[in-house]
Amino acid sequence: MSTKKHPQKKKEENAARTPDTSGNDLLTTPVRHYNHRQVSNIADLIESFQGTAFQSRNLARCLEVMLDMLRDKDRPTVFLALAGAMVPGGLRQTIRDMIDLNIVDVLVSTGANLYHDLHEAMGFHHYLAQTEVPDVELAKLRIDRIFDVYASDREFNHSDLFIKKFADALPPRRYSSREFLQLLGSKLSDENSVLYTAAKKNVPVFCPAIADSSIGMSLTWHTQEKRDAGREPIVIDTIQDNLEILKVKLAATKTAAIHIGGGVPKNYIQQITPMAGIMGLETPPHAYGIAITTDDPKWGGLSGCTFKESQSWGKYTGDAHFSTVYMDATIGLPLLLKAVVERKATWHNREPLQINWLRAGK
Repeated sequence: MSTKKHPQKKKEENAARTPDTSGNDLLTTPVRHYNHRQVSNIADLIESFQGTAFQSRNLARCLEVMLDMLRDKDRPTVFLALAGAMVPGGLRQTIRDMIDLNIVDVLVSTGANLYHDLHEAMGFHHYLAQTEVPDVELAKLRIDRIFDVYASDREFNHSDLFIKKFADALPPRRYSSREFLQLLGSKLSDENSVLYTAAKKNVPVFCPAIADSSIGMSLTWHTQEKRDAGREPIVIDTIQDNLEILKVKLAATKTAAIHIGGGVPKNYIQQITPMAGIMGLETPPHAYGIAITTDDPKWGGLSGCTFKESQSWGKYTGDAHFSTVYMDATIGLPLLLKAVVERKATWHNREPLQINWLRAGK
């Protein structure tokens, strides 16, 4: 029997081996499969993800945006939004190092992260859960749970009292959350602390929803006790915060936003340009954006809002360079920081910002 192939069948086999160019430029970049033999550090690893897909590719894009931001000769002022239980989850040192390395110029955080940072600065800890214990039993033991992390409610009482006594000792006047937190950080001595490092480097820390935290609860205790004694308490003026963060934005030639999670910190950073607009002031929208989040845009909430949607509000420039990776920030942010530090020789020189707070809002 003859084994010669039919001409039509041979033609079909040859066609199967020829790349399809019918899509013009759409079919010109093949997937580059990850090869562990070709990477020697975290930066190499993440950059290799430029050839893969899904969230690994988005992580590579976030690294590209961050490096472009740090290499920008205009030295963008970088705002970091910090939401979620990042300090209890193990990112305290990561946030602190981003401040110390002048990657972050302004921090906007939930009160919870700052409270947990102070708690560790006082010598206490968060503890990894080793066994699954019913939450009603944990309550009886006065152990608070944050997913797979435990904390002692009795130890929290010491931190609450420290904040309350600190507030008691301040002159009774109005303070922005930024000023209050800078003074609080200056009373700490833990070099691994976010608040301590920010105060030492004069990096502003804003907490626009400070009442919604254990810091706020301690200040409530301070306020009630002072009023019961017929004395004036301190007051946290969050509108003064608006004036102060606006001052930073107006002084910057270019700005960038890094969002860890969503919520108030994300919106607070993004609203600065629209706020300036309604006051008749001109400042360009953010030029860079990086987000590490698990929030989904399809629900319509701000936490999941995309950078493109934010452009419709004038929060980011039309040609802004941004990327979002949908992943747990306790994984994504340490990887990004390590990669950025490994490429530090390529950064533009970033000296600390010098901000004259005495004239803020005047």
